[in-house]
Amino acid sequence: MPDAPRLAAPAAAPLTPAGNSYDEMPYESHPYPQTHPSRLNVVATLFGMKPAPVDRCRVLELGCASGGNLIPMAEQLPGSEFIGVDLSGRQITDGQQIVQMLGLPNISLRHASILDVDESYGAFDYIICHGVFSWVPDVVREKILDICARQLRPGGVAYISYNTYPGWHLRGMIRDMMRFHALRFAGAQTQVKQARALLDFLAKSAPQDGGAYSTLLRSELEMIQSRADPYLYHEHLEAVNDPLYFYQFAEQAARHQLRYLGEARLTTMLAGNFGPDVQKALAVIAPNQIQTEQYLDFVRNRMFRETLLVHEQTRFDWTIRTESLHGLHLTTRQYFPTQVTDILSDAPVQFQTKSGLTLSTTNPIMKAAMRVFLDRWPATISFPDLEKAVAHLVQKAKPITEELALVLLNTYVSSDVLEFYALPIDPVQPSPQPIARPSARARLTAGHLTIANRRHEQVKPADLERHLIPLLDGTRDRPALAEHLTTLVLHGQLNVQRDGQQLTEPAAIREALTIALDQSLQLLGQLSVLVG
Repeated sequence: MPDAPRLAAPAAAPLTPAGNSYDEMPYESHPYPQTHPSRLNVVATLFGMKPAPVDRCRVLELGCASGGNLIPMAEQLPGSEFIGVDLSGRQITDGQQIVQMLGLPNISLRHASILDVDESYGAFDYIICHGVFSWVPDVVREKILDICARQLRPGGVAYISYNTYPGWHLRGMIRDMMRFHALRFAGAQTQVKQARALLDFLAKSAPQDGGAYSTLLRSELEMIQSRADPYLYHEHLEAVNDPLYFYQFAEQAARHQLRYLGEARLTTMLAGNFGPDVQKALAVIAPNQIQTEQYLDFVRNRMFRETLLVHEQTRFDWTIRTESLHGLHLTTRQYFPTQVTDILSDAPVQFQTKSGLTLSTTNPIMKAAMRVFLDRWPATISFPDLEKAVAHLVQKAKPITEELALVLLNTYVSSDVLEFYALPIDPVQPSPQPIARPSARARLTAGHLTIANRRHEQVKPADLERHLIPLLDGTRDRPALAEHLTTLVLHGQLNVQRDGQQLTEPAAIREALTIALDQSLQLLGQLSVLVG
């Protein structure tokens, strides 16, 4: 591991960043699954709205960086139109190069200020603003809400993320300390290095008594150590980072005739996840959804929200009805190695999620549904097709529509086990000449380390897959792929080992890669990176 950064004395008076900080240190631009129109459509549909079809819509992203979020959407939805705006000319240029490589006619990335967005941009069905609202001056915040109010079509959905109190009170204290020290130095890289050094110094110097302060410092150090430099620089060292309470955000949106629809992650909206005592207390002190969620933020010490807004005249219902599920496409959020064989007995089946949550079920209908999801992974299945498959597995002749919908909805809103989509994700088997997503190939060719899969999730390929994916354009069979990878090894661009020893002989390298290639293609299929 590299040595920990050391504190240094500044050579001059305190400094502040000059110019556009995202030009100096670009933010890694990648997909945010919860911002995808398919996910926004699902939330609106569950709450009784009829949002615009995802495959025929207009989408605006405010603060699109280099298009890591927007470009995969445009590739996936050729019948929709996408416009991205960002103030960083460097990042827009990077994104435009990817768009040009892909030849996408339905996306435009524009170097412009959010303040410049006007009626000439047209109206949109979905507006996305991720990682911007808390990090810009008040005039830009107001402009973001004004754009949503003026240019969101009737029935449209706007997504805005922001930092929130009370959680950011403690984190803001750490930010202030890092800025005090780091901004006395010139250059983004030096400032980040010194910010890390200060946090390390504070964590080691704090009393080892297990108190709240020392616990917070160590927690922040652990979190920041795992984050890339651009995150620390733009989250903690930028001139503006102004969190607010949720009720304040709701009031500010209301002044623009915008109404709170919900959160991109519905699980955070439910008081039931805290138990009956919390539910009873909230029923007394919080007469509406906004107040309920503000109190839940107090309980959670919440730091971040991903809020959905609609026009104030939009009709919706927070009571989710089972029929809203019938037009959606369903799957699990991840692949579980659990075998679901004993469906009809009372024996429980457990699924451990990436977040650490364990779902245990004895319900034959839920067990059968999970069996179907895993058999089709990573593809989705429509509700009617799922109902037929589950009815067959549980040997039910009578309709199970209502029972199936209820168990799925209860699981969806109370855990991170299931995922719903507005459009299907079709099954894909690796062809004799495999094909990866064009946007994934383009990003890796351009030097990026992460890609978007067909579920609009961020994937960071391992070394072998990082070199393999750009080759998967449908022109090479497995022997040709193995030969190309062997050449990379012989030129020192890729390492292949056996029993801990690096291979150098071409025949041994080719043999090892032929075996690894099948495993890699199977993995990329499971990761939903392949399209053929």
